[in-house]
Amino acid sequence: MSNIIFYTKPGCRGGVRQKALLVASGHNVEERSILEEKWTPDTLKDYLQGMEVKDWYNKNATAVKAGTVIPGALPEKETLELLCSDPLLIKRPLMKIGDKLIAGFDTDYVGKFIELHNVPDEDLTQCQSHSKIDVCKVPQS
Repeated sequence: MSNIIFYTKPGCRGGVRQKALLVASGHNVEERSILEEKWTPDTLKDYLQGMEVKDWYNKNATAVKAGTVIPGALPEKETLELLCSDPLLIKRPLMKIGDKLIAGFDTDYVGKFIELHNVPDEDLTQCQSHSKIDVCKVPQS
């Protein structure tokens, strides 16, 4: 069992399903609001290491979907400043698992660091309301 700090947008359906998978896999999940955290370029960048700048964005963010924010259009420094000023643009969830910091919920990648059981055949990053994960069994924090 791992202890996971899990930053998400409160009420995000994708976050609920992701947390449900982690809990069902036996992990302790401490959920925190990505909106209430005081992000700085230095603290946020650690979660994004190894990713291309265009992949730092939440592809489901309203501004991204509307085309008013174009992932990858700004250089790294300006992107970090933008993401810190509008945390809804940050790829979610942000997770701290031990000393590992992760952005996004790629089950194959997350599974390299912790065990995941009964991973559903669905994209857990999408904002859909139906799921093969029983979210009713997830303890509310």
